[in-house]
Amino acid sequence: MAQPAPRVSLIGKTAQACKYVSLVCLAVIATLIFVQILLRDFASMAFAGIEELARFAHINLVFLLLPLLFREGLHVNIDLLTQHAGPRLKRILDALAALLTAVYCLFFLVSEYQFMAKNGSVPSPGLGIPNIVFFAGAYLGMTLLLLTAAEKFVHTAKRQPEGGRQ
Repeated sequence: MAQPAPRVSLIGKTAQACKYVSLVCLAVIATLIFVQILLRDFASMAFAGIEELARFAHINLVFLLLPLLFREGLHVNIDLLTQHAGPRLKRILDALAALLTAVYCLFFLVSEYQFMAKNGSVPSPGLGIPNIVFFAGAYLGMTLLLLTAAEKFVHTAKRQPEGGRQ
């Protein structure tokens, strides 16, 4: 009998969707850089908007992948302490790491809110995109990371260790 596939939360599905947006961003970055090289080498032209669009795609690529990488444990992870810990201590440390990640996300989002309150309408130099739009992928990615970390914290804190005892 086949086992049912594990349920994926809305946060998980959203993180998966962000993966596809990030792949598109990667393709956009590669294409724009290639076009910029061709324009410079063969037409002796440079267009600041191309570099700015590539930077916009890069910001989206990085920040939209954060929730998925954290969710799947593929982020930068220093496990020097946890590899030698017992199951209970490992679970406590995993919960603490998820909680601290959520707290970091809150600090990031609050500071960015304060920054954008003053500079959100400032246009970018090449294309004139307002900062609030230019960095929207960062806000979305960090918000999803906050939700992912909170979900992971709750899941880790509720999970019983092997044997069913605490």
